[in-house]
Amino acid sequence: MTDLAQPSRPALPLQTGAAAVRTRFDPQRGFTLVEMMVVVAMAAILLAVAVPSFAEMVARMRLEGMVHNLATDLQLARAEAIQRRAVVNLVTTADGSGYSLTSGGTTIKTITFAAGVAFTGGVTVSFDPLRGLANAATLTSTSTITTAQLRVTSDVMGRVQMCSPSGGFKGYSTC
Repeated sequence: MTDLAQPSRPALPLQTGAAAVRTRFDPQRGFTLVEMMVVVAMAAILLAVAVPSFAEMVARMRLEGMVHNLATDLQLARAEAIQRRAVVNLVTTADGSGYSLTSGGTTIKTITFAAGVAFTGGVTVSFDPLRGLANAATLTSTSTITTAQLRVTSDVMGRVQMCSPSGGFKGYSTC
């Protein structure tokens, strides 16, 4: 009968101390200072490229949110005029940093925009209580960070539409 056992390997000599931990088959672990500096430099380059485009994206999102909020409040002003049976006005501040909804001497809602974004200042949109008709108005939003603009228009029938004056805002038709 033949012995099918594996041939035995020669025993490694016993070692003591730090040499006992590392054998000739165990590669050295870790990385060098040069390797770490290369990774840090590559990360810095990627961040330098990504941060400006990220700031642009945040500014565009802030602008878009502001426009949607204004469009919703224009519709709210129309509904409030009909419900209260009184004229409701949406008045933008002179510098365009916010707006308020008022009816007579009552303030329904006041909005102040985040720094760096604004609308056309000094515009008043008045909604008639009988049919919800309004004076036609155009409000253009701007940002100090991005060149993109969005425009909100309210026609005489009280309908609200949003568009991009330059066509540079994806998802909105060109005005």
